[in-house]
Amino acid sequence: MGRLSRTFFQFLALALVAILLASGTTDAQDAELLATKVTKLRVKAEKTKGTIELDANAFDQAMAKPRNYSMVVLFTAMSPEFQCVPCKNFDPEYRLVAAGWSKIPDKSQLFFGVLDFKEGQSIFQKFNMNSAPSVLYFPATDSLASVPPFDRYDFGKSGFQAEAFAGWLGARSGIQLKVQRPFDFVDFALKVLGVIGLVASVHIIYSRAGKIIRSKYLWAALSLFTIFVMISGHMWNQIRHPPYTMPGRDGRPGFIAAGFQNQFGLETQIVAIMYAVLCGGVISLISSVPRIENPAKQRIAVWIWMAVIGIMFSILIQFFRLKNPSYPFRLLL
Repeated sequence: MGRLSRTFFQFLALALVAILLASGTTDAQDAELLATKVTKLRVKAEKTKGTIELDANAFDQAMAKPRNYSMVVLFTAMSPEFQCVPCKNFDPEYRLVAAGWSKIPDKSQLFFGVLDFKEGQSIFQKFNMNSAPSVLYFPATDSLASVPPFDRYDFGKSGFQAEAFAGWLGARSGIQLKVQRPFDFVDFALKVLGVIGLVASVHIIYSRAGKIIRSKYLWAALSLFTIFVMISGHMWNQIRHPPYTMPGRDGRPGFIAAGFQNQFGLETQIVAIMYAVLCGGVISLISSVPRIENPAKQRIAVWIWMAVIGIMFSILIQFFRLKNPSYPFRLLL
């Protein structure tokens, strides 16, 4: 009986040693696999200024366990047949942020990937993506889930600019990326020439047309222009940087953003023009029409300007109804 007990305990000890050795071998293999994968990703990123072009297999490999690094992936559709204007607008902004990857102290913490629809349709279906562009951030994780946890970038809230995207990514990854736009010599030259031309024009106008500069009509026009620009939402555009237009569900360019928290650049310009026409009609009725001596012509002018104001104000109300479909009122249209 004693021999049997000794043999059993010896066998148990050998089994435990074998299990520990196997576990250590597995951990070593995982560590080696992870180091190899990170090295490959770093080599690819260094060749393409921070961005890694992915396909379905490369995406699955990058997301597979073990993964002690975070990854942000741009899902896009750049092929001409898709005619994805937002994809083309955001692609250089995304790559501008990715270019800052080379300045990260530990380059193994975060990688930037780009997955085109033609190269990874199965991945688009996996994440239920029906539109592009879309950006997903995958934090480092040891999860064995088939779909890794992620966070989605909201273009409607944050916009398409590189600075906004870099701030969003930094808040989630803890890595601050500085966006450095390349110096635009053409834009700088145009600005210098513009300033020189403006100074020369002011000098010529002031020396030869002092009466024009002191004209109340000129300053009234400049004041009205400034008012139209401000009340139409131009300052909101400068702060939030919304897209100029965005294709709708039918593929046609949309110029009105639903809701009061969003707007497009073209929408702002249209509203400013409508305000200007309405203001011009009121000013004409007050100042120009009373100067017409012929009663018949004066009456015709009144009716014309009243029609312009009525139609334009009706269109403005329709714009408001598009922004707020629950608004019940309308004028002519």
